[in-house]
Parts: sequence; C-alpha cells; structure tokens
Amino acid sequence: MDAAGMIRNGRAAALRYMEATGTTVTLGRNTGALDPETFEPILTTVYSGPGRVQTNEAVEREVEVGGGTAVVQRYSVHLPVGDFTPAINDVVTVTACALDANLVGRQFTVRSLLHKSAATAYRLGVADDNGFGA
Repeated sequence: MDAAGMIRNGRAAALRYMEATGTTVTLGRNTGALDPETFEPILTTVYSGPGRVQTNEAVEREVEVGGGTAVVQRYSVHLPVGDFTPAINDVVTVTACALDANLVGRQFTVRSLLHKSAATAYRLGVADDNGFGA
C-alpha cells in the first residue's frame, strides 16, 4: 500500500473513533460583528460534526501571572480532515458527548494549528475558555 492509501485508512480510522465516542462539536469563526443584546461576537459555523477533546499533558502546571499563580492545562481538539480550514481564534463548542456529559457546552479557542504533512486528523491546540484552565 502506498503512503496515500495508508493516510486514507488512518483518516477513516480516526473518524470512526471520533464517531464512536459520541462527541460532536461546532467550529465557529468570528464574523467581526457583535450580538446587539449580549455584545458577544457573532460566529459563523465553519464545521459541525464528530470531534474529540484531549488533554496534551497528563499533569497540569502552575505559572506565575501578574504576581499570582494560575493553573494551566493544555488541550487539543481533533477534527476530521475535510473540506474546511481551521484558523487561529476559531471557537470550538462541544455540542454532545456520550462518554462525558460535563464537556457539553464547553468552549475552547484555537491557539495553534499543529499542521502535519500526513495528518489523519486536524489536531488543534486550544485554550480552555471555561474557567477550568488556561
């Protein structure tokens, strides 16, 4: 099997795994407009479908910020390689998660794209915007 065939098989396996976890997400992009009532940015959906939320590090770490400390836990969101292009500052919202209902509604902001030449999934470095880490 050639490299392209192996990558296609890997992408299919990654998608099956995302679907098996029962996790779905939306990837929203800021339109530049604000909601007139909430003053929150208005997002346009770039992707909606299966995904996966992972921690990058098994252990959180404390960092000094402004004379105090904050706990940092790094996350990544995995999305199928497809007909969309993720971008820095996109917002990932978990819309369903069969294996962990506490993830539903959580939002993460894309901070790094982590490109690979033979990616089986888009693995996005994200910031936790939920008050649970940085």
